[in-house]
Amino acid sequence: MQQIAIALLSLAVTTGSLFAADTKRAAAPGTDDLSRYVAAKPTPGGQTTLRDASGRTLGTASTVGSRTTTFRDGGGRTTGSATIQGNQTVFRDASGRTVWTAATSGGQTITYRDAAGRTQRTASQSGSSITFRDAAGRTTSTVQPSGSSATARDAGGRTIGTTSTTGGRQPTAAKREGR
Repeated sequence: MQQIAIALLSLAVTTGSLFAADTKRAAAPGTDDLSRYVAAKPTPGGQTTLRDASGRTLGTASTVGSRTTTFRDGGGRTTGSATIQGNQTVFRDASGRTVWTAATSGGQTITYRDAAGRTQRTASQSGSSITFRDAAGRTTSTVQPSGSSATARDAGGRTIGTTSTTGGRQPTAAKREGR
């Protein structure tokens, strides 16, 4: 009986340590705050590489024209898309189902809603920094752009991801406000 108790305790400790360092599920391009930022600030004709905090490539975001951004994982498989339609961006999964919408109001605030219309996130710009908040108003992350790259940090200030864009042309400030 004592051996069984030791075996179970050992299994619990081993399993707990495996999950202790991984407090969040792996980010999938098109589903995290950094991807939402990339979709809101598309680079027409460019390709943006999304990386995690360790610098590993999670996937890419490619913008065709100035309206549709396609997200792909590290293996090149499409994970979703974001299409700008007037003052709203519609996020779809790989099957084409709408999973998010993002509506701009007041020129500085974006409200993200799930497919049922429930508010899930907001993003607001202050200076060049974009702050994402959950439905309860708690900060989930901030994104700081710098030229053709951006860095995302969690609420505690730890880097959670980066982007770098190649090709295409960077949108101008006047075009960003016009959406």
